[in-house]
Amino acid sequence: MHNQNQFNQPLDRFIKITEAAEILGYAHYRSIIMLIDDGILPAYDLPHVERKRVLQSEVLALLKSKEDESEKKKRGRGRPRKFG
Repeated sequence: MHNQNQFNQPLDRFIKITEAAEILGYAHYRSIIMLIDDGILPAYDLPHVERKRVLQSEVLALLKSKEDESEKKKRGRGRPRKFG
């Protein structure tokens, strides 16, 4: 029999890099590529799909961690960074 909590969990899905850029507030997908190259956001190769994908839950977790971090500390002068 299935665990009842299993059905209450939202389904996770793979999203395109451009969708991740929209969620995180970037104007261009290239910023997501930089996060992947820096090891901040993992990317996945799916069968029969040419381009890499990212998990929506990991993108949302990155967004939440950034919001939590910005509440804790305020940066000094200089150009603000979104992530990383």
